Amino acid sequence: MKQYLALFAAALSLGMVEPVRAHHSFAAEFDGKKPMRIEGTLSKIEWTNPHSYFYVDVKDEKGNVATWGCEGANPGALSRRGFKKGDIKLGDKLVVDGYAAKDGSHLMDARRIYFNGKAIFGGSEDDGGPGARQ
Repeated sequence: MKQYLALFAAALSLGMVEPVRAHHSFAAEFDGKKPMRIEGTLSKIEWTNPHSYFYVDVKDEKGNVATWGCEGANPGALSRRGFKKGDIKLGDKLVVDGYAAKDGSHLMDARRIYFNGKAIFGGSEDDGGPGARQ
């Protein structure tokens, strides 16, 4: 019986690895000294916990398109700030201010999203990033 309990405890612990890894502080992944702005077309949205993600196709000066992943707060926090699912749609033009990923990938922490003349704070309030509550 003890073997089964130990096996169950180990399996339960492994099942918790992904949720713990998925939620992180700002400093774990992003660089507060690298502010950036992107402008492009919304190509995908993921309203997920603990962070929402949306993807913006950005054209460079040569016409090449790079897709940027933008991490935001969870859907509940965004909704409380007036940014609800359905407010933006695929194909919408967005301007996003935020901070670059430390690893140089096309990922950013989205702090402010502009669409239809409206600005929304997109970051997680207590993640330790710029503009977060301390």
